[in-house]
Amino acid sequence: MTRTFAMKVYAASYWLLAALFVYVLVILILPQVAEHPDEVGAFLPVIVGFLALFVIGAAIATFWRAARRRAWLWLVLLIPPVLFLLMNAPFIPYSLTHPADEGFTSIVTLVVATIVLVWAGVMAFREVRAGASVEGAGGRQVLAVAIVTGVTIGAIATGILAGRAAGGSGAVAAAPTTAATLVAEGTKYLTPTYSIGSSDVMGMFVENRDSFGHSFDIDALNIHVQVPANSTVALSIKPTGAGSLEFYCAIPGHRAAGMAGTIDVR
Repeated sequence: MTRTFAMKVYAASYWLLAALFVYVLVILILPQVAEHPDEVGAFLPVIVGFLALFVIGAAIATFWRAARRRAWLWLVLLIPPVLFLLMNAPFIPYSLTHPADEGFTSIVTLVVATIVLVWAGVMAFREVRAGASVEGAGGRQVLAVAIVTGVTIGAIATGILAGRAAGGSGAVAAAPTTAATLVAEGTKYLTPTYSIGSSDVMGMFVENRDSFGHSFDIDALNIHVQVPANSTVALSIKPTGAGSLEFYCAIPGHRAAGMAGTIDVR
């Protein structure tokens, strides 16, 4: 049995996921391991393990001729990518709704490649069960893959442009009467408490020393600012009255890790 179009798409999607893992490992994980070995190092074996599974899956789908006669194999090989997608489910909604986030491009690629992989796996399973030996592809299949590819490229381009747009100094809506610096390092805010008068306008400089993105959010004032990796963003905070203003990083897991604080307004 020759490789069908679905099998070729399956193999290509698997190689794309393997390449994504190499990118995440080299660009995002390894630099952080050197700076924060205890916090980030725990993720290294997980990433390397999934990378090995993805390379094995891609190699089987590409080179093992006997796989074309084993329908069950095309479904079993779906387990690692689907499992990894489910493990990242808490982060997906945030990244998809924040194109400037560092993880946007990786998450979009992961989601789309996994969806295409599942579709191709189901198609390959059905073809093997039916004894298909067609080398070409139907027009609807080609159109579906073309649409998904176009959406992926468009989403990645949007993320790149949004990331560049967010890489500046940010916006200052009012002239500050006092200034402060908030440092984000190791998924923590180093100075979580500030104090200002109710008539003051605080010029806040949020410095991100991590190699991945954060955000600065104050729900009470509708302040939601992206802070890209290794950058500083400036903004103004104008209280509406006395009380306590809570700020935090909205990226899933970061708030619980220590990225939250308060501004005491007197």
